Amino acid sequence: MNALPYPLDFVHKYNLFKWLGFLIEEDDLASIARIYGVSLDELESIERRFQETVRGLAERLARELPLRPAASPVTLLALGDSLTSDRQSWVKILRRYWAADPNRRIIDSAVSGDTAAGVLNRLHRTVLRHRFECAVILLGTNDCRRMDEPDGLTNLSLEEYQRDLRYLTDRLMRHGAAVVLVTLPPVDNVRLKRFFPETNSTYDAGRLEATNEFLRALAAERGAPLADLAAAIESAGEDVLEEDGIHLNATGQYLLAKLVAELLR
Repeated sequence: MNALPYPLDFVHKYNLFKWLGFLIEEDDLASIARIYGVSLDELESIERRFQETVRGLAERLARELPLRPAASPVTLLALGDSLTSDRQSWVKILRRYWAADPNRRIIDSAVSGDTAAGVLNRLHRTVLRHRFECAVILLGTNDCRRMDEPDGLTNLSLEEYQRDLRYLTDRLMRHGAAVVLVTLPPVDNVRLKRFFPETNSTYDAGRLEATNEFLRALAAERGAPLADLAAAIESAGEDVLEEDGIHLNATGQYLLAKLVAELLR
């Protein structure tokens, strides 16, 4: 790759090598540097900054929510898009927070840009081949992306999304997993357009809210724990979005990490 579409910090933060289809480990920085066409030293410097942020957030979580060791081994599978496939995400915070407990393990199966339909397409290839006792699903933001055209076509209609989420939730439960559903954060379309001036899409607040109402109802129907991120953000009254208006900043990721940690204590 001769030229990256976005700054290296952004590309590395959201693991765009996964989106490109490269099946390599996240800590294989030498291979990732070659894919991006950058020096290993440059990538390692960025990675150290990311890890320092995660370390600080995990330490804060440990102070506010002292760790309780799991009574038996438990593996958590994280399913989602770039809100999860983020090198400073809630997954990374929890992994560090739980590091002192040998009974806890996390598998990050999120891919930037993913949709509910995308996860179903790779369900047997990259999800169900793992053994896990719990699955956390944060999916739907990309499904809500709407074209800037008169018909307002979205990536996936609300009805299709509901069908896919129901199937995914039920399939994971049949796999033997406890499922935690997560509501979607807001999107700031003004920031989005400023950061991605070439984009021809936005996100409709009404569709995001309808998705969240569905997720709350589905959790109640299936008796599944709900990490109501949208409600937590509203209550916190803080800016939880990155400069691009769509991804969670450190405040947002910490809120989500704490919600999940509280549910899985």
